Amino acid sequence: MQKKQLKAGLVGHPLSKSLSIKVFEVFAGLTGEEIDYAPVDCAPEDLARTIPSLKAQGWAGFNVTIPYKREVCAMLDLADPAAKCCGAVNAVRFGRAGLEGLNTDARALLQAIEEAGFSARGGKAVVFGSGGSAASSGWALGRAAAASVTFRARNRAAAEELASRLSSAFPDTLYGWAPFEAPPDAPDILVNATPLGMYASGGPPAAPARGALCADLAYAPGGTGFTAAAKAAGALAIDGLSLLVRQAALSLRFWSGLPTGDIVEFSRKAEKLFREALEREG
Repeated sequence: MQKKQLKAGLVGHPLSKSLSIKVFEVFAGLTGEEIDYAPVDCAPEDLARTIPSLKAQGWAGFNVTIPYKREVCAMLDLADPAAKCCGAVNAVRFGRAGLEGLNTDARALLQAIEEAGFSARGGKAVVFGSGGSAASSGWALGRAAAASVTFRARNRAAAEELASRLSSAFPDTLYGWAPFEAPPDAPDILVNATPLGMYASGGPPAAPARGALCADLAYAPGGTGFTAAAKAAGALAIDGLSLLVRQAALSLRFWSGLPTGDIVEFSRKAEKLFREALEREG
């Protein structure tokens, strides 16, 4: 019997530095399934008509990246608690309810923190950014029982709205806003939820400290300056490549039910193979 091809992809703009296709190539090898994963670089004026066309082409679903995580979330017929709370989505499927969404960014960060053996409970966190990725990070940290989460962002109104939204979901975590500059103290957790280091040069204005946890949602084949600085300082670093693999694995399960076993172990195997593939390509 011929295998049924899983059709999915990534919707965003720009997509020039995305490595998602390579991740799903690794997944195809691990699962033995035929996965057709394609990029859709979509201009803002084309988004509303692009999504129905993907369903017509037989896609199971798609990932969402910059700058559409909030816009697509508003289109959903059904959203998981993280997507609903954050107002941001990054995995969508064409399901029984219509457009069904999952915030795998939030769950991937939570999973990565747990895998690293780091406890965020009672910790002081700083998240750089105020967009969909920052919202997801704030949700994950609230779920992990951080004592406080400060969004350091250029857009004060967006950051304050985000802090208010998450405060309602996690009343035991103190959310707030501060200017986009280096914290005056040494937070326990630092998260880069901006495009800096990936689609824009530089990194967040942060000085990682020994023993802190630093997570970067941006990624680059050779690593970002932020994670390099974290490792040099003796901090625990979670890089964007690790998070990319984990959110992609959660997306795959959301669309297809695969992998059927332990998703944590699957993600670890996939990450190892993915990094080896990147190294071979130089």
